[in-house]
Amino acid sequence: MKNIFYWSPFTSKVATVYSVINSAQIVNTNSKKNGFKATIVDAVREWDEFKETIESKNIGLINLNNNSKFSSMKREGFFRSRLAYWYIFFKCFNPLRKLLKLQKPSYLIIHLITPLPLLLFRIFNFETKLILRISGLPKMTLLRKLIWKVAVNRIYKISCPTRATYENLSRYKFLREKLIILRDPVLNVSEINFKKSKDYDIPEITKEFINNGKFYLSIGRFTKQKNFLFFLDCIIELIKSDSKLKFLLIGDGEEKSFFLEQVNKNNLSKNIHVLNYTTNVHKLMTNSEAFILTSLWEDPGWVIIEAAFNNCLVISSNCPNGPKEIIGNDGGYLFNSNSKESFIKVFNNFKKDDAELKFKKKIIVKKRIKEFTCFNHFLNLKTIL
Repeated sequence: MKNIFYWSPFTSKVATVYSVINSAQIVNTNSKKNGFKATIVDAVREWDEFKETIESKNIGLINLNNNSKFSSMKREGFFRSRLAYWYIFFKCFNPLRKLLKLQKPSYLIIHLITPLPLLLFRIFNFETKLILRISGLPKMTLLRKLIWKVAVNRIYKISCPTRATYENLSRYKFLREKLIILRDPVLNVSEINFKKSKDYDIPEITKEFINNGKFYLSIGRFTKQKNFLFFLDCIIELIKSDSKLKFLLIGDGEEKSFFLEQVNKNNLSKNIHVLNYTTNVHKLMTNSEAFILTSLWEDPGWVIIEAAFNNCLVISSNCPNGPKEIIGNDGGYLFNSNSKESFIKVFNNFKKDDAELKFKKKIIVKKRIKEFTCFNHFLNLKTIL
């Protein structure tokens, strides 16, 4: 049996968390046929809130630090998240070294806070093969370039979620021979089909909002990346010509309080409803007019893949790197990133287009997102392993 360990410590809920869970689950589902066993390494008890999910999916979990202050740390905002990052780095340096030395897994797949395992592999000669999975569009800072350059000989493969990221990183000669494309395991088809057939975990106030007219849906953290303050400016402009428009946003984050202040200031509570969290986004996607993504960057863009699977048309910013590759103008509607004029024009085009054209777009994007199923992810991961 070949053991595969996943290293992905996180400071906030991001799509990578679910990528790790889905990947580990599909590996273990096919373990008898292929001889692999997947285990998640819990750095500082950040996986505690997902423990029931992990256990229900028969995924192994190894705790590096039972005594951790991580759960009580405030992690919102840039500086606090960086402090949490460094806490994980120093807290896990020796425990992770000991784990790799004693357990000797066949593979260690690393997603987030990757400098720690990269540094360990550079210093120590572990028997384990190291796979660096790119999670989100990487900014090639001087520090990151230096770390990757120093550690690249100890990296077995570097997987990219999109072709655009693959081509972007191929510019660096020292990375080229390590690069491969490995699509994220976004779509757990049976699980999604079950969820969207149910009406659970949607508050009554949200049901009341969406039942009283057509609505547009957006999901993500209220951060600079998701660009919801830009979205609010666009909504204000759109409502001037159509006061019946309704927008449902799902998420939390450091910009949320200011966003809500602006909603109240502009008397938009009848047009905009914000829901903190739900485990049943699929039901909402199925019932919405369109899914709107205003991000400044995505790689690949989990929510647009899920929306497309749920037969929900996507209006997205043409940001790097996922939307153009997955949606395109033939499978959805792209507007120039961070351009209010472009957004409003594309939104109005969406409203004008007939049902036949919209149906064709749904078919085109449905074919593309097949690459992002858990099963397809496993087939490609298996060839790497």
